[in-house]
Amino acid sequence: MTAVQEGPLTPRRSALAAQIRAFGLWDWGISAFSSVILTFVFAAYITTGVATAGIEDPAAAQAATDRASALLSSTQMWAAVAVALLAPLLGSLADTGGHRNTLLRITTLATGVLVALMVTVAMDPAFVLWGCVLIAAAVVTSELALVFVNSVLPQISTEQNRGRISGTAWALGYWGSILCMVLVLVLFVMPGTGLLGITSERGWNLRAIALFTALWIIVFTLPIMRWVPPSPRDPSAPRWTPWDGYRQIGRRLVRTWRDEPQMLHFLVASAVYRDGLGAVFTLAGVIAAGAYGFSTVMIIVFGIAANLIAGVGVFIGGRVEDRVGPRAVIVASLVAVIVLGCVILVAGTAAAFWAAGLALCFFVGPINASSRTLLTRLSDPDRYTENFGLYATSGRAFGFLGTGAFTLAVTHLGGVTMGILGIVAVLLLGLVLFLPVRLGAAGRAPVGPSPAEEREADG
Repeated sequence: MTAVQEGPLTPRRSALAAQIRAFGLWDWGISAFSSVILTFVFAAYITTGVATAGIEDPAAAQAATDRASALLSSTQMWAAVAVALLAPLLGSLADTGGHRNTLLRITTLATGVLVALMVTVAMDPAFVLWGCVLIAAAVVTSELALVFVNSVLPQISTEQNRGRISGTAWALGYWGSILCMVLVLVLFVMPGTGLLGITSERGWNLRAIALFTALWIIVFTLPIMRWVPPSPRDPSAPRWTPWDGYRQIGRRLVRTWRDEPQMLHFLVASAVYRDGLGAVFTLAGVIAAGAYGFSTVMIIVFGIAANLIAGVGVFIGGRVEDRVGPRAVIVASLVAVIVLGCVILVAGTAAAFWAAGLALCFFVGPINASSRTLLTRLSDPDRYTENFGLYATSGRAFGFLGTGAFTLAVTHLGGVTMGILGIVAVLLLGLVLFLPVRLGAAGRAPVGPSPAEEREADG
């Protein structure tokens, strides 16, 4: 039977295009939290500005920076525990009750609100803990929002274009970060206190960045609030309660252990290497400032370059994935990240950090984007959100590894620079765990049309 060809402006095609754009814009908006707040600007402001305010002695200032860095990583470890407890529970609620879209809106908006509250973090050591707590809370809400957004991907893609759509969205996230950081640099940091002329007294020019970032997040995530596809709902599911939710999760884990060992193996392996990657981006600004003496301007410039290269990497990686499959992309990229991390550690110079660090960024995005695609290929279509909840939970269940290894290395091996060794060790462990995973066809490039396309071709 000949397929009916839809025109480019038919309701179905135009709605799908709007959903794909909204999916990408969510990454464009929320990535400002990861880049500006968590990695390159605000975390460094807390560890090198807030923590050392009023301290004249260089040795005492370095000690205060090290303590603040350890506190920042430890509060994020507790955030990882919260995500581990909440992600599968809320994922189960989303799948059984059809509440995914509501939960997506709540967690996304909550992230924007928490970022806006960071304007209250004054340049005073007394505010270090408050700043770390706000960042940790925003990590929780943004990670939960990512669970719900990830489950949208299978609804707006096919097996043949999923890598491209996933990779393009990640690329938009990096490129959105670039524009946001350029604006932050021009408006709030250079020249002097930025074009807006906000005073640097008590850190006001840097604190205002939090308000700007919150507005950025809310504006660019609004399209998905309107265009997100209808949330699937199981009408036969019993009334959901938290205790039933955890029981369902327990049964799901037992079923996965029994019937889908490759899924469980992948969840564990990816949890380890994703936590290492998370530590790379969480602590990059802290390492740049604490180990190599980068100023706020230098950190932002490095962040802009890093996101530009990462965006190109994930954009190319998504297209390579559609040709060779997600497994090859993940393995090759992990090897590259580990080697480049070792280069930074051994060289120990600011020049090596610039060169190898920027090269490393090219490979980080493809790992995350291909891991997201791989999970959709391993998942039952009725369990996408639940599986992404387990994906987030497994990642956060091991969430102590990257930050914990960094903290131990800083504490016992001498200084922030040695923290890189801890992160590299976690990434290597993740690669070793991932290599034996039997993924079958899910790890290879798709062959032929998807079932959905075959049904459409049949009319």
